[in-house]
Amino acid sequence: MKVGFIHDWFTIPGGAEKVAKEIIDVIQPHSIMSLFNFMDFGTLQHITQGRGVKTSFLQQLPNAEKHYRHLVPFFPAAISRMDVSDFDIIISSSWLAAKGVRKHKNQTHISYCHTPMRFAWGLENTYLNKYGFNSGLKRIFAKLMIKRLKKWDVETAQNVDHFIANSKFVANRIKHAYGRESAVIYPPVDTKRFTLQEHKEDYYFTAARLVDYKNIELIIKAFAKLPKHKLIIAGQGPMEAYLKKLASPNVEFVGWVDDDQLVKLMQNAKAFVNASIEDFGIAGLEAQSCGTPVIALGKGGYLETVIENETGMFFKREHPEVLVDTILRFERHQFDPYVIRRNAKRFDKEIFRVQFLNFFLDKCFDHAKIMA
Repeated sequence: MKVGFIHDWFTIPGGAEKVAKEIIDVIQPHSIMSLFNFMDFGTLQHITQGRGVKTSFLQQLPNAEKHYRHLVPFFPAAISRMDVSDFDIIISSSWLAAKGVRKHKNQTHISYCHTPMRFAWGLENTYLNKYGFNSGLKRIFAKLMIKRLKKWDVETAQNVDHFIANSKFVANRIKHAYGRESAVIYPPVDTKRFTLQEHKEDYYFTAARLVDYKNIELIIKAFAKLPKHKLIIAGQGPMEAYLKKLASPNVEFVGWVDDDQLVKLMQNAKAFVNASIEDFGIAGLEAQSCGTPVIALGKGGYLETVIENETGMFFKREHPEVLVDTILRFERHQFDPYVIRRNAKRFDKEIFRVQFLNFFLDKCFDHAKIMA
């Protein structure tokens, strides 16, 4: 059987790209496709196992690398024009548009859904404000565009044969958005790379793309009220300049870090801090794999990966004072790094590989029976 793999885009290595890497390695697809590919060559080769990536016509637009996020209205047309007709099985890795590829009746489409598109399902106002569509005709136009994309999103979801959700939280979102059931296969955590470190240094750590919904601003505001507590932030993004202006002297930005640097920062941190509603949250489990406890907003995927007062603590409301109170409570609590790592090993990448391969082979067998 010929297998095609399509990922929304390859720009920077994040959680979705870690999932893509394992799927590619396990399935060995005949072709890899995406809307865009602006990733560093070496990083891309690591993810795609040395394979090339076929991109959409949007890749060729002037300044596409700088403005690709503003091209959302054209994503449906770009995805629908990508030729997947040669494949028996299509696997999409999608949080935005990849699941919208056009398939014919003799193909099977498996979609690993990281989340239904956020700006259409729950974060509309956040994205409108972020891109300056705050009022007037611009806001009316943007809301109409989102309405059209939402309609397209629901319609194309019906062309997916099998959904896989990356958490129970996302499975519920898929059910709400598309009216579809999904299997849950948790994303892979590299517990061999993120090894146990018993001794912790005197700093807190967070790592994320510096964008609105990651809520780094809330964490910075909390640490402004804790001047004797150090926070290290790893990551890059459009909010970087603003967040640096906002930060107090006890907050250090280290920018983008490579895998080795990330491991060390995770291993030595007193705790990993997260303030966003994550669909799953691989970074929190990478921290736990190092024996590092997590302080997280008590919503979303973290409720499935952190055990309260055993591998971390939750704060219940998105407010700096609430996070401050949780950090102070955290400092009075004792955590066992071995217990924390044991929890992370439930999500080891080998478990993901076995579960995904079994699901894939099962659907291949069903496809072969139908085509016989």
